[in-house]
Amino acid sequence: MKRKTALVLLILAGLLFAGKSWSAPVKISGKASGYASNFIDLYTLHDFISEEKVKLGTLRFSSDGAFILTADITETNICLADFDGYQGMIYLEPGKSYEIVFPPKRTLTEAQKRNPFVKPEPVWFGIVSPDKNDLNYKIQQFEQEYAKLESKYFDQIFISQTKSLVDTIKLMLDNNFPKTNLSFFEAHKLFRKANLDFALNQGKITEFMETYFNSHKPAYNLAAYAVIFNQVFTNYFSRLNNPEINKEINSANLQKLDEYFQQKLHFNTELSHLVLLKSLNDAYYSKQFTKASILKMLGQVKSPDWNAFEQETARLISTKLVYLTSGTAPPAISLKNLNGQKVNLADYRNAYIYLHFTDPQNTICRQHLDALKSISARYKEKLVIINVIPDGKGFKNESAWPGIFTTTETNIETSYKVKTFPNSFLIGKDGKLLLSPAPNPIDGLDRQIGQLLKSDYIREMQKSGKQAPK
Repeated sequence: MKRKTALVLLILAGLLFAGKSWSAPVKISGKASGYASNFIDLYTLHDFISEEKVKLGTLRFSSDGAFILTADITETNICLADFDGYQGMIYLEPGKSYEIVFPPKRTLTEAQKRNPFVKPEPVWFGIVSPDKNDLNYKIQQFEQEYAKLESKYFDQIFISQTKSLVDTIKLMLDNNFPKTNLSFFEAHKLFRKANLDFALNQGKITEFMETYFNSHKPAYNLAAYAVIFNQVFTNYFSRLNNPEINKEINSANLQKLDEYFQQKLHFNTELSHLVLLKSLNDAYYSKQFTKASILKMLGQVKSPDWNAFEQETARLISTKLVYLTSGTAPPAISLKNLNGQKVNLADYRNAYIYLHFTDPQNTICRQHLDALKSISARYKEKLVIINVIPDGKGFKNESAWPGIFTTTETNIETSYKVKTFPNSFLIGKDGKLLLSPAPNPIDGLDRQIGQLLKSDYIREMQKSGKQAPK
């Protein structure tokens, strides 16, 4: 009887555990003397549409460059790190340890760091004495061979679009990397080969969609899947150019769109939802559809039809789309004047705030600061100017530029998307962003402020019942 009871409890325990994700520690260590006394954040992405970063931890390098980090993860996922113009990558599996190797340290100039057109160079983190059956070793070896073949036959693949050659390359990859019992690696191989097939038909053939998408649930944590998914489904609403779909988009009917994708295009539920989220994200920036209808549909992503991961993805996309737009609250920023005293945006609620990110050492920024003098004199009782400069040490306002000069420890590249100077925002009397971005001083700021104050004056006259002068 006791044995039977124990067996029942064991089965019940198994049922309870099923469907739950249990975390396990992963350990990352190593030594990189070139990075001594630095620190680098490691992160994963919540999803590959919003690309919301989820911090995993921080590698803190000792004086001799040694580092160690332990973090809990629930599933195999790609881990990323942005540093020195690199984007380091490594797949982490729960319960494993990794002694990783960093690329050579390099120092970027401030101009290079702030150049919005420079993308980080993707690099795989090396692993000390890797096991040849390790997932990262397998993927890195496959990627080296894939890159070699793609480079050698680039014209035939992407220009001539020679199917027989693509089939030959796929066969070569299969021969060089025979089937393993590593399901994650097998999925990586499958979706990397999908890029070769995509070059032939741009994903327009039914067989392609069935092979790589309709018959598979989305691989949310697989970078190879994200790459081919984005190639196939970027601006998907516009690419379909279907009057029936356009009608449902403009009427903000997410349920009908979901039904169309599943019934007419034969997408499985998870694929339909992921394509819809991607398409809504892309359509927001299209002039073909209204932003209001896109945001309304993102707000319709709710249970029971949509799971928790999809709901959170929709929320992150929506937040990202309206981020820094007019009518929203400005991101939090910690400011101190040159005397070390705090400067709070909330203290100036009854005035317009011109939040001006500038660098007095820059020639163009100095020209804009000079132009602010006449603007400040004209609107001094209506406009508060807060200049945020990179470094207040040694700065003296010898040119008598207007406004409060402040510094901040807030990451303005992340919070305000400031990568170049000057960059400005106008905050309204209600504390919300009014002009985002705002014109710079020699690029129309004077005219914009004048129009705003004129509109304010007319409204005040209307409230008091007086006739505003023409």
